[in-house]
Amino acid sequence: MAAAAGRFQRSAGCHAPRQSENATMAWTIVAIALLAAVGPLLWLLPSRRQRQQAEWRTAARRHGLAVELAAVENPDAPAQERVSSAGEPLVAERRCVAYRLPLVPPLPGGPRWRLVKSEREPRYLAGWLAPTPPAGVPTPAADYWRQLGLLIDALPGGCIAVEATARTVSWFGLESGGEDDAAATVAAIAAGLGAIAALHRQTEHGGAYDKA
Repeated sequence: MAAAAGRFQRSAGCHAPRQSENATMAWTIVAIALLAAVGPLLWLLPSRRQRQQAEWRTAARRHGLAVELAAVENPDAPAQERVSSAGEPLVAERRCVAYRLPLVPPLPGGPRWRLVKSEREPRYLAGWLAPTPPAGVPTPAADYWRQLGLLIDALPGGCIAVEATARTVSWFGLESGGEDDAAATVAAIAAGLGAIAALHRQTEHGGAYDKA
């Protein structure tokens, strides 16, 4: 009896580690299966940056702004970004987002220009470069540019360009800054574009815009 009991204990002692190994292997397989099933779903979840962008763009649409992906000239780009490896000239651009305020009714006689943020020597506004000559600018031009400069310099959100046409006034930017309060930042952008539009309506109709 004693010999049989000893054999039983030795047999039980041999099987215990194997059972533990089998259990560990089973849980490992289960974990791998779960990761394989859930992993693709994790890739579909938006990143923090994507959630911030969604907040910005939702707020922009609430303010009546059209949102679209865009690109603007980069006048400060290094030389290697302006010439291809084959020696062909390239247009250096910066990818960004445009928020456009529709002008209703349009202003066919209003100022039309595109200003890009730049460290190059400005002609119209300090810190901003006009890739093409502006049109429809009222006289005296110095008063107009001074007022416009105050409005443009106040635009938040990583603004890198501003554009005025007969149908829209647009902000081009990187949607940066103001992450803690996207709604307030976008509201400031919308207000700034509205102020530019109001200035242009005064000038188109020959109004005496505020020169203070």
